[in-house]
Amino acid sequence: MSENKYDPKKIEPKWQKYWEEHPELYAAKNDSDKPKKYILDMFPYPSGAGLHVGHLKGYIATDVYSRLKILQGFDILHPMGWDAFGLPAESYAIKNKMHPRIAVAENIKNFKKQLDPVGFTYDWSREINTTDPEFYKWTQWAFLKMFENGLAYEAEEPVNWCPKCKTVLANEDLENGKCERCGTQVIQRRLRQWVLRMTKYADRLLYDLDRKDLNWEDLIKEQQRNWIGRSEGTQFKMKIKDSEEVIEVYTTRLDTVFGMTYAVAAPEHEIIKRLKDSIENYKEVEEYIAKSQQKTELERTELQKEKTGVELEGVKIINPFNGEEIPLFVADYVLGFYGTGAVMAVPAHDERDWEFAKKYDLPIRQSVAPLFIGEGKNKIREDKPNTERKVVDVIIKHWKEDKYFCLDWKFNDWKSFVIGGIEEGETLEKEAIREAEEESGYKNMKVIGQVGGEIRSRFFAAHKDVNRKDLSRKCVFIELTGDGYEEPQEEHVKNHNGIWVEKEKVAEFLTLAELKIFWDIYRNGEKAITDDGIVINSDEYSNLTSEEAREKMSEWLEKNKIGYKKVNYKMRDWVFSRQRYWGEPIPIIHCEKCGTVGVPESELPVKLPEIDSYEPTDTGESPLAKITDWVNTTCPKCGGPGKRETNTMPQWAGSSWYFLRYIDPQNDVVLIDKKKEKKWMPVDLYVGGAEHATRHLLYARFWHKFLFDINAITTDEPFRRLIHVGLISAEDGRKMSKRWGNVVNPEEVIEKFGADAMRVYEMFMGPFSQNIAWSTNGVTGTYRFMEKLWKLQKKINDDSSKEKRLENLIHKTIKKVGEDIENFKFNTAISSLMILANAFEKEKNIGREYFETTLVLLSPFAPSISEELWNKLGHKESIFTEKWPEYDEKLIKDEEIELVIQVNGKVRDKIVVNADISEEEANKMATESAKIKTFIGDREIKKIIYIKGRLISIVI
Repeated sequence: MSENKYDPKKIEPKWQKYWEEHPELYAAKNDSDKPKKYILDMFPYPSGAGLHVGHLKGYIATDVYSRLKILQGFDILHPMGWDAFGLPAESYAIKNKMHPRIAVAENIKNFKKQLDPVGFTYDWSREINTTDPEFYKWTQWAFLKMFENGLAYEAEEPVNWCPKCKTVLANEDLENGKCERCGTQVIQRRLRQWVLRMTKYADRLLYDLDRKDLNWEDLIKEQQRNWIGRSEGTQFKMKIKDSEEVIEVYTTRLDTVFGMTYAVAAPEHEIIKRLKDSIENYKEVEEYIAKSQQKTELERTELQKEKTGVELEGVKIINPFNGEEIPLFVADYVLGFYGTGAVMAVPAHDERDWEFAKKYDLPIRQSVAPLFIGEGKNKIREDKPNTERKVVDVIIKHWKEDKYFCLDWKFNDWKSFVIGGIEEGETLEKEAIREAEEESGYKNMKVIGQVGGEIRSRFFAAHKDVNRKDLSRKCVFIELTGDGYEEPQEEHVKNHNGIWVEKEKVAEFLTLAELKIFWDIYRNGEKAITDDGIVINSDEYSNLTSEEAREKMSEWLEKNKIGYKKVNYKMRDWVFSRQRYWGEPIPIIHCEKCGTVGVPESELPVKLPEIDSYEPTDTGESPLAKITDWVNTTCPKCGGPGKRETNTMPQWAGSSWYFLRYIDPQNDVVLIDKKKEKKWMPVDLYVGGAEHATRHLLYARFWHKFLFDINAITTDEPFRRLIHVGLISAEDGRKMSKRWGNVVNPEEVIEKFGADAMRVYEMFMGPFSQNIAWSTNGVTGTYRFMEKLWKLQKKINDDSSKEKRLENLIHKTIKKVGEDIENFKFNTAISSLMILANAFEKEKNIGREYFETTLVLLSPFAPSISEELWNKLGHKESIFTEKWPEYDEKLIKDEEIELVIQVNGKVRDKIVVNADISEEEANKMATESAKIKTFIGDREIKKIIYIKGRLISIVI
C-alpha cells in the first residue's frame, strides 16, 4: 500500500464524486425485501445566513446511524428537504429586496453547497420543498379535509400580534411574551383567523405518549404533557347577590371551596359588561381592562410577576355551599379562554390567590390540612389499638442564645420539638405552656403565637405502643424570658432527652416531616398549601380526604343542578392564519350567500400569485388582499361571486406532514401510496432540537392522527424513536451569531481539516444531547487521529498471525462501536476506536483482517478515509457494500482480571488472576497473599465474601 501523506483535499472530493455517481448505495428501495429503517432529520428552513457547524451535529449523527444500518443489511430511507415557507424566508427576502421565491432558491443552493462536502447519505431523488405547489397541494388537501370534518373553523378573538412581523402568532411562537423570530414585544389584538380544533385530539396526544412503542426521551414527553395540561375538575354556578346573573367557575380543587374568600373574572369576561350598572367603580374597572389587553397571555400568567386587579364594588358573589357573600374582582392573571374565564379564589391553597390576597388584604382561610402518614418504624400497625387526640407542637426559643429546645427520643427514631396532647376544654396556649414546662423543666415562658395553620398525621407511636390519629395538630411558638428551671418529673422525660439545637441545625436535626413543615413556616413565613390532605372547617365535609370531599361535593352540585364534572386543557386550538404573503394559500372561498366554502379538490393547488409588493401591512390583512384579480373568483357551490381567503398558512403547516412526502414524492393522485407508507412508516429515528417539543412535534402528531382517522394512512403515531440534539455554541460560550462575529462556517473547517475530521470531532466532543462549546483545537485532535489511521497502512502484513490480545481488543471494539452508535453514545464509540488505533501503533505489523475490520467500524464516522484505505487494500466495491462485523462472545471476555482484596472493609491488596477463576481458588490466593497475611496476622477469619470478577472481602 502507498505511504503518501494523508490529504483530505484529494481524498474527499474523489469519494463524494463516487457516491454521486453511485446513488444506489444510499437510495431507498420500495420493493426491497430487506428490513427497513426510516431515519429522519428535522429539515431546515434555508435562511440566508447559511449553515454553521452547530446545524450539522444532528445531520452527522443520523448519517453515522444510517451508515451503520446500511452495513447491518437494512434498506434505509434517509432524505433531506426544505421547510421554505414562513417568516424567516420572507423576512430575509424583504431585507435583501428580492422576491421570496428567488431568495429561497438561492438559499437552498447555498445550503446544498455546504452539505455536499460533508458526505451525507441523503437520497436526493426524494428531495422536497414545502413551497413547491405539487407539495403544498396536499397540505391544502389536508386542510380541506379538516374543514369538512369540523376541525378547521373561523374565530375572532384576542390573538398574539407581532407589530414588527405584522402577523398573528400562536402561543408556541412566543418566548417570554416576545416574538420568537424577531424578539419584539407581542400585543393582544382581536382579528379574524382560521383555527384548527387541536383540542379535540388532546387526550390522544396526551395518553399516547405512554405507548410502549414510542421511544422518546422523558424530557420531550414531559414538555408535551405540561403543554397539553389536562385537568379534571368541576364547573359550577354561583349566584350574584341581588341579580338574576350567575357566574360559572371551573376548579380542580373543589375540596377547598369552604376556603373561598373572593372570586375573580378575567378582563374578557362578559359578566363585567352585563353588571355595568351594578358596578360602582365601573370607570376604574374599564381602565384596568384596557391595560390588561396590552399584555400577552404569558405576561399575565407569569408566576413571578406581581398580581394586579380591581374589585367590582357593589357586586357580591354567593358561595353555594355555605351562603357566604364574597367580593368579585377583575384580575388579568385569569384568562378568558381557559375554563370559564372565572375562578373561585382560595388563597390558603393556591399560590396566585395567596399573593393576590396578601396584596389586597383579603381573608385567608384554611380548608385542607396536610396529611402525614407514618413510614418505616412509624408505619401504622394493624395489630395495635387506635387512639385519637388533638396535638400541639411547641417551638421553644432560648432566652439568650439562638437555640431551640428539642427532644431526642429513646425508643424510636424521632427527633422533634415538644409534643403534647390537648386535654378536653384546654386552650391551645395553655396546653403549649403546660407541655413545654413538663418536658423541658423551664418556667419563664411567653407565648408569641401560633405558627401556621393545622395539619394532620397518622402513625404508630412506639413509646405508647398504639396507633395515633391526630384530630388536629397545631404549633405554638414560645420564648423563654429567663433561665428559671426545675428538674422535670421522670414520667415526663422517660422517653426522650432534651437538647438545645442551634437555629441553623434544627431543620437537619428534625426527623418528623410534619415538624419540618412548622419549622419552615416559622423560618420563612406561611404560604399556600397546595397538596391534597384532610378537609377541615368545611361543615359536613370535614375530616374527609380531599378526594372523598371532591366526589361528595360534586354529587351535591349535580343533585342541585348547579354544577358538573369537567375536563379542561391548557393547550389551545391551533391559530392557523398568518397575515403574510409567503405561505400556503388557505383553500377557502368566502361567498355572501353560501358562507365559507372549500375549494374543490380538482382545483388544487391554489397557487400563490406572483406579485411585486409582498410586504406585510399593519391592517391585519394579508398583502394578498390587494391582488383583486386573484381574490375575486366564483363560488364553487352556487356559482355566484366569491372571494378567496387572503390569510396564509403558518410555517408549521408543511412541516406537519413532510415526512410522508419523502416516501412518495412524485404522487399527484393521492397524498401517499398506502403500500409505500406501510413499508416505511413510522419514522424509526427522528433527530432535532428540543425547542420543537411543543410546536412542530405536537402539530405533526395531531396532523398525523387526523390523516389516520380519515384512512389516508395506516399509522397513528409518526415517530417511533425521538432524540434531541444538544446545541453547539461558539468558542466564547455564546450562541453562534453574525451579531457576535463568532459563527464557525463548516466550509472553512473542511478546507483546513477535511470533512472526516470535522465529522469525527462533532461526534466526539461530548454526549450527543449535551450543549457544548466549539473548539478548533478539538478538530486538530481528530485530524491527527485521521493521520494516525492513515499511517497505519504501512504496517499491514497479510502474513501476520492473530495475536490473542489484539483479537480480544478487536472484538470488544466491534461490540462497543455498534452498541454505542445504536444508543447515540458517539463520543465513547470514537474513544474505543482511538484506543484500538493506539494499540495498533505499538505493533510492528498489523494483520490485514484486523485493519479491514477497523475500517468498517470507522466508516460511519469518517466515510472518505475509510473508502480510500479500503480501496488501497484492493477492494473494487464501496466499503458500504460490506457487512458490519460480528463479535465473538468468547473473545470479548478478559483472560485476566484484577481482584480487589479488602480486610474489614479497607482495600489492602490487588491481584491479577484468570478471568474464569473459581471462588475457592480466588479465596485461597487472597489469604495466601503476603500483604494480606500482615493484616490478618494470628486473628481468626470470620467470613470471606466473594464478588465474582471484582472483589474479595475478608472479615476478621
